[in-house]
Amino acid sequence: MLARQLPTLALAVVIVAACTTPDREATNDTSAARASANAGAKTDTTPVTTHDMVEALVRDRKDAERQLSAVEDSVWVFTGDSVATLLRQAHTSWEQYRKLECDAIKVAFSDGTMAPVAQLECWIDLTDDHKKFIAEEYDYLRNGAPPPPAARPR
Repeated sequence: MLARQLPTLALAVVIVAACTTPDREATNDTSAARASANAGAKTDTTPVTTHDMVEALVRDRKDAERQLSAVEDSVWVFTGDSVATLLRQAHTSWEQYRKLECDAIKVAFSDGTMAPVAQLECWIDLTDDHKKFIAEEYDYLRNGAPPPPAARPR
């Protein structure tokens, strides 16, 4: 009897887990829908090509990198030389990580035409996540207030 109910129970557990997972907040939408919205004169009935997606994502990647640079510059202005040097070294390592991670995604999709799209989406997502991390962790430097206390694990 339990064996017949197992698929239903498993589905219920998956639904509960999916519904209780916290959101990562709004980030750039790098989907095909965004590409079609950015494709210019094309209408909703016109199919979006991989080339259209890549063009839109390249613009989004440049925008994400520009936003990250602005956040980093606004933080580095308020840090001392030793902290700024360490942050720049960390940034160089992070850039290397981002490149390798997104290259791995591209290789995983190498059998199809979506490889550059997947790579660009990875690049944008990691850049947006890093920008958010820098802004949250070092925002106190810009505001002059002490950092908030770290949350204690339960």
